[in-house]
Amino acid sequence: MKFLTYSHIIAGALSLIVAPIAMVVLKGGKAHRLSGKLFFWAMTWIFVSAVILSVYKWKPFLLMVSVISYYLAVSGYRTLFQKQLSQGKGIKWYDWLAAIATALFMLGFAGWGVYLLLNGSAGDGVVLLFVFCVGGLVSVRSEVVAFIKPPDDKNRWLYNHIGKMAGGFIASVTAFSVNVLTFVPGIWQWIWPTLAGTPFIIYSVRWYKKRMAEGARITDVVQLKR
Repeated sequence: MKFLTYSHIIAGALSLIVAPIAMVVLKGGKAHRLSGKLFFWAMTWIFVSAVILSVYKWKPFLLMVSVISYYLAVSGYRTLFQKQLSQGKGIKWYDWLAAIATALFMLGFAGWGVYLLLNGSAGDGVVLLFVFCVGGLVSVRSEVVAFIKPPDDKNRWLYNHIGKMAGGFIASVTAFSVNVLTFVPGIWQWIWPTLAGTPFIIYSVRWYKKRMAEGARITDVVQLKR
């Protein structure tokens, strides 16, 4: 457990360092690819260790955040291999597995929240539980809809990559906030990363969409791997 705890902390610190680097450097460049891969693999170990630790110590909310954050990181990473999604190509069985497993997990937690409400043992945290469950299900739904009905926008992979990877980073910051920033009052420990990060995601995606609408080619804004 000590190894899991310390390695979890190290991976968490690494994710908080490399994610902002990936956000500010040239998309698709060497620095972006390296920092992005480091973030993804750090998130992978965070997920593995968090699931074990949160179950062992029974911290259900952190378990839920770890599942959501990793699904966002996985779908954000996998979308790079789905550049032909508009043609119905690039979807693998493990994409479906990740989406279905995450949806079932969120539904299970939502059911647990209902159980708490019905038994009168729910505190203020049950609102957060439902908020995160809804957020996770919305994210899964957006992927499943694109899997079933290929999107018209061939650049969806870029917007999805930005949104999902940044969303995973927000979830990681949320876990950091809850565990470390204990001076932040109550529910604000949980929601300030989302409140701060969501406008950034919206702005970034809109900026790229505007460039595309103005006639820019994808290679003008992203350095694609050759």
